[in-house]
Amino acid sequence: MVSKVKLNDSNSTRVPAEALQTQLSSIFEAVGCTSRHAEIAAKVLVAASVRGVDTHGVANVVGYSKNAADGTYTVPQETRVISESETTALVSGGNGIGLVSAYEAMEIAIEKAKKHGLGMVSIKDGHHVGMVAYYASMALEHDMIGMSMTTAAPAVRPALGAKKMLGTNPIGFAAPAGEERDFFLDMATSTVASGKVGLARRIGVPIPAGWGVTIPDGGEITSPPDGENETWALNPLGNTREQGSHKGYGLSVMVDILCGVLSGGGFSSKLDRGENMSWVMAIDIGKFRDIDDFKAMMDDMIRELHDTPPLPGAERVLVPGDPEADAMDDRLANGVPVENGQYAAIRERAAEVGVEVVI
Repeated sequence: MVSKVKLNDSNSTRVPAEALQTQLSSIFEAVGCTSRHAEIAAKVLVAASVRGVDTHGVANVVGYSKNAADGTYTVPQETRVISESETTALVSGGNGIGLVSAYEAMEIAIEKAKKHGLGMVSIKDGHHVGMVAYYASMALEHDMIGMSMTTAAPAVRPALGAKKMLGTNPIGFAAPAGEERDFFLDMATSTVASGKVGLARRIGVPIPAGWGVTIPDGGEITSPPDGENETWALNPLGNTREQGSHKGYGLSVMVDILCGVLSGGGFSSKLDRGENMSWVMAIDIGKFRDIDDFKAMMDDMIRELHDTPPLPGAERVLVPGDPEADAMDDRLANGVPVENGQYAAIRERAAEVGVEVVI
């Protein structure tokens, strides 16, 4: 059932990644973003779609650009350093587009790591950052390990809880390999990202039991709810006490602490929908050990995991990042699938803001 909550060639239109970058950049610039910030915002969204994370991909340009145009987001924006040390910084996202502030915060973290081995930045006054692992992956080209996470307004019940109290609070982690694909972890601390429920509803498929429950009685949901409301909640990763729901719950609270409490921007239950506080980190591997040796050991570990005998009925053992890398290979070669309704909405939005429709 899970495999059905995906885009395919019957419900989507394939578009070259370069054309999407051009289209999205022009839309962002038309609503007041600087050319640099427009390029950044587009790049993050296109990267998500290229890697198969469609819920956090190019279709979000419609909502983001409307928020910029109506003043919900402040554009042009500034990522302002509030306080810092050699290895840390607290920055304000300036109420701007979250994609931009998280990107620029990771740039700060990387520069600090180059000088001192480690850089950490907490971000307040922010908004939705899209695919959270994108920012962790920015460290890879610098031979660094990256980590990133973000809070969100309540959508998830705590373990044993009958009320939404936590965001999906995702975590991203990336580490470079040598000959093998880089390690790339992108996970919500809920059983599933909330966007997948919306995607299932749009393309008309059920959701697996265990993704969410009705509130306050805890009944299973298989028909995708119509938007966010107080009648249902996503489950924490693990779902039930017996299956380890306390682990997803604990990770979610950890994200709230690093992103919301450390920044002072507020933890999940204090956030309005659309507000997000974030945290990023870069680690310079070369300050610990020889980078080539590190990558060689990463290769050994990844190969051993791939060589693990699969369970009956399973094709092969995957390593985090494999599905996204497979999607990237396909989509860069054959175009990025954009859900038909969202493809039309992007084209319509481009016309609305007065830029050329190029997709």
